[in-house]
Amino acid sequence: MESFLRHSLKHSRLILLAVSVFALSGCSGLIYKVAGKTTAIYGQGVMMPYLMTTDDTAIACVAGESLTPLMLSFNQFTSDIDQLAVLTHMVGGVCADHLANEAHLDYLRLARDQRISSAQDARIQAKRFHALAAKRQYKGYKALVRSFGEIGESCPNFASEAEQFVWIIGVATSLQAVLSDTLGGMEAGVPKNIAPKAMRAAACLDNEKGNRLWWGLPKSINAVLASIIPGAATEGIDPWQEMNIAAQIGEHEGVRMSQALMAIAANNASNTELLKDTIRAHAASLKKIAPNREYYLVDVMATDMITMLSDTLWTEAVGHRTPHGGLGSFWDDKSDEPALDINMDDL
Repeated sequence: MESFLRHSLKHSRLILLAVSVFALSGCSGLIYKVAGKTTAIYGQGVMMPYLMTTDDTAIACVAGESLTPLMLSFNQFTSDIDQLAVLTHMVGGVCADHLANEAHLDYLRLARDQRISSAQDARIQAKRFHALAAKRQYKGYKALVRSFGEIGESCPNFASEAEQFVWIIGVATSLQAVLSDTLGGMEAGVPKNIAPKAMRAAACLDNEKGNRLWWGLPKSINAVLASIIPGAATEGIDPWQEMNIAAQIGEHEGVRMSQALMAIAANNASNTELLKDTIRAHAASLKKIAPNREYYLVDVMATDMITMLSDTLWTEAVGHRTPHGGLGSFWDDKSDEPALDINMDDL
């Protein structure tokens, strides 16, 4: 009898231990699920809206790159985090793009000085950063699909303006993933058919209300893709005129991202004069129209993109980037040419 009791007690302890472990495991899963939902609510409702009001893209990069792994680690416990993932991967992609563009400027300067080995190294570095940008942006596309379903097939029933914001930013990020992967040597393996999907997805908000609310970006995405994809343009509609309309809407709303996309399209088409005119228009707009404080960061990102294109033109022509305070001016301007941004005390 005593042996039986000892045997029963031993098994009871094992069962109790197993039940305790099971209970604790279930409890931790519940805790992580709650934490995941809380993280999603905080990220989308507090952190990202705050970041959008800042004018410091470097801070946004640090925040995006450092907090993305922490926040997205909860993705295994809740799908609520996917919309936040669209935004964090967008920011991460922008950061990598910036590094790629800086490496490209190094390449241009080194090639100009005939430092061949160093120029090749800078070009390799640029491709690596473009590939990194593509990988991050492709993750943003995948998060968008998880949240709303495959883009370009049907338009979602948006529950709020916040969802519309995630949608249009995600669509733009998806398009950028294709462009970045092309510049990065196709290393990320981004499917090319994402581009026409993005065009159809942007059309979901390409109406008067959607373009006013989102700074002409839906119209701009459609027009840019119509200028790039053979046969995509609607008969009788000039995509460049549509881009200009979208840029004007963005200017009026204080978020000039559509203007930046027009500059990218002009650069892609090797239309240097249109690119210069777009840069000049952007610089003039900054002096006349205040940024939208709710989406200040997006407007600053647009200016960064425009500035980088200006820097490329300047570097190709004279070996250095746009002079400080000289955005909108060019080396071959007939008047009011800016002086070189050189402080003799620094030499």
